[in-house]
Amino acid sequence: MRLRLNWRYLLIGLLAYVIFLLAQFPADRAYAWWKAGPGAQQKLALTGLSGSVWQGGAQQALINGQRLQGLEWHLKPWTVLFGKLELDYEIRLNDGFARGSVATDPQGTVRLDAVEAKLPLAQLSLPAIAALRPSGVVNLNLQNVDWNGEALLAAQGRMVWSDAGISLLQPLQFGDLALTLETRDDGVIGELSDAGGPLQAEGLITLKADGSYQFTGSFAAREGAQSPLGQALGALGRPGADGRIQVNQSGQLAALGLGSGRR
Repeated sequence: MRLRLNWRYLLIGLLAYVIFLLAQFPADRAYAWWKAGPGAQQKLALTGLSGSVWQGGAQQALINGQRLQGLEWHLKPWTVLFGKLELDYEIRLNDGFARGSVATDPQGTVRLDAVEAKLPLAQLSLPAIAALRPSGVVNLNLQNVDWNGEALLAAQGRMVWSDAGISLLQPLQFGDLALTLETRDDGVIGELSDAGGPLQAEGLITLKADGSYQFTGSFAAREGAQSPLGQALGALGRPGADGRIQVNQSGQLAALGLGSGRR
C-alpha cells in the first residue's frame, strides 16, 4: 500500500527544524552577522554575549544611548510558526530592573505583557526631557500593552512615579504621582492622581487608535500659589477660585515625539 505524502506536515516539520537550528545558533555569531547587515544602522550595541539566539545574554547593552548593565532573553521559536516573534527579557540597572515579554508581528505591532520595572530616573538617559532633569523612581506594572508605532491601542495597569521631581531653574518636588491605564471602547484611558504630596494633581487622558490624545485635568501647589512650585505652575495658566489650574490639551502623539506620524 502506498502512503500519501502530506506536504503540509512536511513543510511544517522542515520549518520547525530550521527554527530549531537557528535557535541553537550562538548569540555572538548571530549578532556579528546582524550588525554587519540588517542592524548596521540600528542604535543597539551588545558586549559580553553568551548563550544562543534562543536563550542568551549580554553583560552590557547600549540602546539608544542608554547603557544597561545586563540583558537576558529567552526566545520562543514556535511563535514564528504563527507569524510572530516573541521573547521574555530581563534588564538590570544599578538600582533597578525591567522584565516582561515582548512580541511583534509582520504589521509592526508590538505587544508588551507582564511588564514589571523599577526605573531610577537619575540613571536613565532621557533625551526628550533631559532639560528637566527628572528625579525619583518610576515603578511599572503593565499588561496587554499594544503599540503600532503611531498609537497606543491597548494597555492595562499602573505607573507610579515615587518622589517625583524635576530641576527647572530650581529643584521642584511633586511627591508621588500615579497613572492608572485601562482599555475601553473609545481608546486607552489614563487616570492621573497624586498621593498627597506637594503637587495636587488629577486628570484624565484619552489615547485613541488614530494617534490622537486628549487631556483634561487640574494642578495646584498645596503650599499655595506663592510657593516655588505654585509659581512654576503659573506657566500652565491662571488659578481659579479654588486655587487649581485647569489644563485642557489635545493633539497627536507624533507631535510630542511619540510615534512616526505616518498614517
